[in-house]
Amino acid sequence: MKTTPFLPILTLTTGLLLTAGPAFAQMAEGLDNTPEATPAAAAAAAAKKPEAAPAAAVETKEIEASRFAGDELPAYVRQLAARFSIRKRTTDCFGRYQDPNFVAPEPKAINKTPGPRSYKPEPPMPFSDVVAGITINTVIPGKQKFLIGNRSFSANDSFSVRLPNGKQLTVKVVSVTAERIRFRNVTTNETADLTLNMLPAGMQKGTGKITAPGFEPVDSNAPVEIQPSVPLSNN
Repeated sequence: MKTTPFLPILTLTTGLLLTAGPAFAQMAEGLDNTPEATPAAAAAAAAKKPEAAPAAAVETKEIEASRFAGDELPAYVRQLAARFSIRKRTTDCFGRYQDPNFVAPEPKAINKTPGPRSYKPEPPMPFSDVVAGITINTVIPGKQKFLIGNRSFSANDSFSVRLPNGKQLTVKVVSVTAERIRFRNVTTNETADLTLNMLPAGMQKGTGKITAPGFEPVDSNAPVEIQPSVPLSNN
């Protein structure tokens, strides 16, 4: 009696089972005698399904990575969107109210009747300060003249000056001396003197007798020296 090898028989049996798998499955589906679900049964089954968790419960649940969402992708998106800070804000990113029925209150005027202004006019510049700001280049007392830049003015002449605030003022020359020049405001008749100091820089007027080096002061009581006409003998 011949013995049949076991390994070839096992391999052949496994191939037949794998090939007949789909056919067996179709036969099982055909033999399924389970009655179809009626509409009433479907409604009852839907009623037995658990309700979705509230937003607060979804928010407190730890959010996992999106790759674990699977078929529950809408629930995962709702869980993620529940934590957006925009849900807790009154306005959106453009500053508009998120509630479409919100009515903004009308602005109220703080003070409808304006009160008195606290503006104070600038005090006028004293005429003495105006005269002190005039720069004199040269004075000719004998002719009652003086120079401001390259312009010559004499006594009884009038000219305009412009103040720092832009206003103009007309002044009149009253008198010219070596020490001072007197001006008069034509509008108010106020007078002011401009004291002159025409010495070059570094020089000042002397207050006593000035004696140059090498010169002896003149003594009014000193005797007059006489030179004889005939030479005297030295013997």
